[in-house]
Amino acid sequence: MKAVSDEPVIVFLGPSLPVAEARRVLPARYLSPVRCGDVLRVRRLKPRVIAIIDGLFETTAAVWHKEILLALEDGIAVFGAASMGALRAAELAPFGMVGVGAIFEAYRDGVYTDDDEVAVLHGPSAEGFRARSDAMVNVRATVARAVAAGVIGAESAREVIQCAKETFYQERSLAKAMDRAWGTSRTGEAVRFRRFIEQGGYVDQKRLDALALLRHLADVDGAPRTRESRVIEVNRSCFIMKLQHQVMCRPFTAAEPDLPDEEKVALEARLLGPTYRLLRRLALLMSMAEALARARGVDVAPRHVARSFDADDFGLGPAARASRWTRARDLDDAGLKRYVRRLAAIRALLEASGEARGRHGRPTPGYEPYLLALMRIDGRYEHWRPATVPAGVSPGGAVLRNAARRGGEEFRLYRRSAKLWRVMDEAGRTLGVEAPDDRQVVSDEFRRARGLHTERATLDWIRRNDLDVDSYAELAAAEARLSILCEASRTYTLGLIETIEPVCWLHDAIRLSGLYPRLKRRLAAPASSDGRARRAAAPHFEQALREHCARLGEPAPANVEEYARALDFAEGGAELAAALARRSHGRPSRSGRPPQSRQRLR
Repeated sequence: MKAVSDEPVIVFLGPSLPVAEARRVLPARYLSPVRCGDVLRVRRLKPRVIAIIDGLFETTAAVWHKEILLALEDGIAVFGAASMGALRAAELAPFGMVGVGAIFEAYRDGVYTDDDEVAVLHGPSAEGFRARSDAMVNVRATVARAVAAGVIGAESAREVIQCAKETFYQERSLAKAMDRAWGTSRTGEAVRFRRFIEQGGYVDQKRLDALALLRHLADVDGAPRTRESRVIEVNRSCFIMKLQHQVMCRPFTAAEPDLPDEEKVALEARLLGPTYRLLRRLALLMSMAEALARARGVDVAPRHVARSFDADDFGLGPAARASRWTRARDLDDAGLKRYVRRLAAIRALLEASGEARGRHGRPTPGYEPYLLALMRIDGRYEHWRPATVPAGVSPGGAVLRNAARRGGEEFRLYRRSAKLWRVMDEAGRTLGVEAPDDRQVVSDEFRRARGLHTERATLDWIRRNDLDVDSYAELAAAEARLSILCEASRTYTLGLIETIEPVCWLHDAIRLSGLYPRLKRRLAAPASSDGRARRAAAPHFEQALREHCARLGEPAPANVEEYARALDFAEGGAELAAALARRSHGRPSRSGRPPQSRQRLR
């Protein structure tokens, strides 16, 4: 068997074919069914080939066409077959995506036009995304084989196909279509067709096409397109740029065994709870700041590169020059060089911003107001406020002193984010990025997010955070501007349109924080390998979650699904339960299960 390349081959696979069977045909990195953002995300793995077989839709956005076009523009060969891959390959064949198999050909030639031809209901990842309904393409292929074998006639075939097509895809099965067409009839055709199915006459066309694609890749001596051959020039719309910034600051959507260590570390970071949310925000601000430095043409001098090894907020420390440091953080020499260059660009932007703000040599206000605003926004101001404020010290100053003394890495994450937010906020406001004009709407959204449903509760919150009504309104407006920045909603306004590098800023933030070795050690620690851990009993999960939140210093969530998805557990509470079970060596009970996600897939 010839390997396509020594570079990674990425295959998105779900119910069309078991991964174990796929590996016997093609050695590759196998990932869960593709969803919106995944093709952008895998670009950071530097694949030579991306093969899309299965993909999610309906419960999550489907993979965008423009993601695939960007991969093609990178020179990555993109293939599709069997399911979502066949759909996208038929739509993007003119741009260089390669389709394989009968299903792709039927879509390409207009024989199939409906998406539901390949749609199935499937189980969760713990069950290998096992299909729970029959794909229409499989029904058609099976009926066609029966007609060719003389088992049933053309009229009966049309009736069975019509009954299947009229059934909602989540409930579709060949057996139900046969029952609708013939009922309990024991006529010759009905009996022969049922016996035909029982004796192996069922045609799983999706499986056959998936195998055809994998065999094609296994037999190819090198990919059909090199990285240097640009097929198209893809327009960087504000929508693709927003998606790019989001996925480059988040982990993969599932803890796949085939992912490299740095991606597994990013997934493990989700269990840090509030610290993970700080890391993710820092990653977003670092991403935007580096892009702004490019857009402004900020000069990155050798001194900025050298200072990336200082022991300060945006420095790695002198130890980062040693190979032992880089190995512990899964960086090679080239990766470290690129990382240092990104940090140097951020440092140069901060320096240039500080110089631009000064007048007549006088000191500038600094980042402290932004630091206090972040603490208030996150509800940490009250946590760090001392019971008594010393005379001559402002309440905010007392909070900062206390947090600096006792806050550890949490405080340093806040400080880094505040420095970046100050620069980005000033740049945005200069260019017209402001909160909505209706201050009442902004205030109402701020209050609702914190459960402040009455005037008394709001005034009490304002008092506890040492604000007055005017400064509260300023804080609400500042949070609205921060949300706009973190959503990457104004990339055109900020002039960031051309920056679409496949970089994971979450990795950068984790390494900068010093948490990377700790998270990697957690991954290396023994954990429950029992696949049934994903089916841990609900009472056990609730207790484990309460204990986990207590260790993190936060209350147990009232809404587990909302909490889990806010931490980027794509399958919600079920995936969070599995992660906690693996960490705690939890033994599954037989008394029940946490809620299982049921997604729809093509």
